[in-house]
Amino acid sequence: MKYVVKAYDIDGKEMEFENAVIGEEEEVSFETEKAAESFIKGIKISLPNTFQYKIISKEDECK
Repeated sequence: MKYVVKAYDIDGKEMEFENAVIGEEEEVSFETEKAAESFIKGIKISLPNTFQYKIISKEDECK
């Protein structure tokens, strides 16, 4: 199963993460929930501490 990370600012506005590889505009997804958690730990340093994060399975996102 694949997972995506959603981040929300203090007003509840969603921030999207995109793959930064040249020529690709796909969302960032992870093979495991643990990998998604590690991603959140890494980006928390760069984003305001008021942001909230949510891990969503691609399966649930399609519903």
